[in-house]
Amino acid sequence: MIGRAITNLSPRPQRFLLRRRTRRLIGGETIDSACDLAARLNFEGRRVTLGLLGENVASEKEARTIAAEERRTLEEIEARGLDATLSVKLSALGLGVDEELCFELLLALVAAASEKGSAVLIDMEHAAAAEATLRLYRRLRERGYESVGLALQARLRRTLGDIEDLAALSPRISVCKGTYEEPAQAVVVHEAHVRERFLRAISRLTDSASTIGISTHDADLIRESLCLLSTAGCARDRYEIQMLLGMAPRLEDELVGAGEPVRVYVPYGEDWHPYVLRRLGR
Repeated sequence: MIGRAITNLSPRPQRFLLRRRTRRLIGGETIDSACDLAARLNFEGRRVTLGLLGENVASEKEARTIAAEERRTLEEIEARGLDATLSVKLSALGLGVDEELCFELLLALVAAASEKGSAVLIDMEHAAAAEATLRLYRRLRERGYESVGLALQARLRRTLGDIEDLAALSPRISVCKGTYEEPAQAVVVHEAHVRERFLRAISRLTDSASTIGISTHDADLIRESLCLLSTAGCARDRYEIQMLLGMAPRLEDELVGAGEPVRVYVPYGEDWHPYVLRRLGR
């Protein structure tokens, strides 16, 4: 209902209403506000992933500007001693402009994170970018960067095959359902099928992944995933439950109280509109 009402508003009131209703979903518009929140979440027993909002840049200049901001995020993580990593979207680093430019910027961020003892998670965006995303991930691994992680979407038809193809690398993989609008041939549509594929992905990763991210707010799906991990003998240092800021705080509390490793994604920045719309439409 909220999403439909907002859609019918003119652009300026739409953004104003979105901003008011979704403050709980973003860590603010500046790196300082996001890091302040990250420090509080760390104090409450949660790990954090920081993500600068923005995607689909149209120029090299835009991509380099975002990369510079993300480099500053890594510096703030180190300076403040945060238990935090960086999440990046390759479309924000110029993947749609030039793949080599994107790899140059991504490599510099991953190298900087590695030097600081931190890590970078590569987000999986639209299905059309999946092949290039995997290609750049493999290039990073060929250069010896083992701490870089990769998000995979359970609803993409290719994901289970991608897990098999990556097995030899002992990858760090986070599994989410996926929220992007995609061509019907690229995804499974029914929720029951998405859930089934999510669990199949988790099960397959128990044999190959060095670290597994259970990225969902679905309590039943989390429980079933934890059962699979327990049956496979995966200790808590091999997985974490990853949640988006503001989506399920009570569930976060329950999981932290039970001693489960929980990581919260804290998005920040001025370009929050596309992110918020995907969250409302979820």
